Amino acid sequence: MDEKLGRGLDALIRDIDEQENPNTGITTVPIIRIMPNRYQPRKLFAEDKLQELADSIRENGIIQPIIVTKTDESEYELIAGERRLEAAKLAGLSEVPVIVRSVSQKEQLQLAIVENIQRENLNPMEEATAYQQLIEDFKMSHEQVSEIMGKDRSTITNSLRLLRLQTPIQDMIVTGTLTPGHARAILSLEENKQLDFAFDIVENALSVRQAEEKAREYKPERKPRPEKHEKREREPKDPIILSLEERLSEHLGYKTTIQDKENKGRIVIEYRSQDEFYDLVNKLNPRE
Repeated sequence: MDEKLGRGLDALIRDIDEQENPNTGITTVPIIRIMPNRYQPRKLFAEDKLQELADSIRENGIIQPIIVTKTDESEYELIAGERRLEAAKLAGLSEVPVIVRSVSQKEQLQLAIVENIQRENLNPMEEATAYQQLIEDFKMSHEQVSEIMGKDRSTITNSLRLLRLQTPIQDMIVTGTLTPGHARAILSLEENKQLDFAFDIVENALSVRQAEEKAREYKPERKPRPEKHEKREREPKDPIILSLEERLSEHLGYKTTIQDKENKGRIVIEYRSQDEFYDLVNKLNPRE
């Protein structure tokens, strides 16, 4: 079933209907018998949008049924449609139309994530947390998550990197004060400099591009490591090499050093985690 998720929630629901419950139709269930989805990735709702939906439901009813699964206790657990369910409560409805589906815990989480991401209702931190839950609870790799979500692995990896940020910075992303693009610039710094830099971005209303440029000012100068038995100072590095280092670092998003001697040498690209390693590999060897 996993390969169907990237095609969208509707396609997956049709497949379940055809394969598992060909005769199941729409029924109504009391709202009080529907339990929240334990795997629901979304934590925040826009109150004004929810009220607008409630007003629409009050006037027109629920056009698209809510998807639920039956529990062992003969109650119902939400799979998809939490926003419609919450709006129905606001509208004063006592029961809602539902379609009952039989799904595994893994499919239940995946359905909730797909629905919310495709409808752009998750904020970046909720999206990253949802991906992390897939990885931790169901032992999935970044590649597997990218396949079921229909996204490049680098997109999944960059999203997960947001979880490494300090809580105040994550809160700024949740509220929209900072964007994921700003976060990538912040993550290029050492942890003890990240919060100050985040406040600097907000106070000066920096664009992502400006933040990326200014991040270089926060990076500590790298002192050359002396070779053994070296008794004299190193010669200054060629300005052309320094310029190439800067361009490569900016292009890749990772600290890059060129060691050149008589037109021979090596290029060193630094990364600090497995996530950054895979992100770097994707940049150096992009998919066709």
